[in-house]
Amino acid sequence: MYKLISRRFKAILCVLVVVLAGMSVPAQAGIVKTDIVMIVDESGSMSNIHSNLGNSIGLFASILQAGGLDAQFALIGYGFAGDSIRLLTDFVDATTFAGFTNDLYSIGSNEPAYDATAYALDALASESAGLTYRDDAVKNLILFADEASNSDTEYDAASLDALLQQSSALFNVVLGGDFTDLLTLAANNGGHGFDLEELNTSDTNALTAFVTNFAEVKLQETLDYCVANPNDPACSGGSDPVPAPFGLGLMILALAVMRIRK
Repeated sequence: MYKLISRRFKAILCVLVVVLAGMSVPAQAGIVKTDIVMIVDESGSMSNIHSNLGNSIGLFASILQAGGLDAQFALIGYGFAGDSIRLLTDFVDATTFAGFTNDLYSIGSNEPAYDATAYALDALASESAGLTYRDDAVKNLILFADEASNSDTEYDAASLDALLQQSSALFNVVLGGDFTDLLTLAANNGGHGFDLEELNTSDTNALTAFVTNFAEVKLQETLDYCVANPNDPACSGGSDPVPAPFGLGLMILALAVMRIRK
């Protein structure tokens, strides 16, 4: 009798361990590639923000990497006098990207944020960034602006929304005001809105806190995209299977107990 009880107990214990492991330990995701384009307003009030962006990109990138992302970064400036939208660098690592932020101007006035975002997706008829997106990477666009979009010639909020969705591009905005159309675009395309004033600071601790939060949100958005789109080429290479749901685990446990009783 003792041996029979012992066998039953061991069997039930083993099943419980399997079920509890499935409940409490998340699947380890494989490396997810992401191509991040920073689209930065070059108007006269953005100088400190340009500097802080360059100084903090290393922290931003390290948080993404620690969370399982293989990220590379491109930089577009828009809004300065002359050619109002321009590519400063194609995709590079964070250290190289930081150097290119020194080439951002802060002398402009017109700020065509819709057109600049379309330019990042090579969809502007008048000119193209020609960015070399990886075929197996999640597209992430991040717009930094202290004014609502203005002086656009090709795109408005509705047409840009359609383009972002067609391109399967995530869209975040870091804004110096409550610019409803841009906030709605972010919400419609897997992103969030952030306060530009939190980046426009001389307080190192405050800057670190903002960048850390921003990176953690960006990381989760990208992982969430892959949960929702597991067949996307950026998401289907290397992720482990998701553990069995709790209800299924209980059913397995019940069946095991019934077999032991027999």
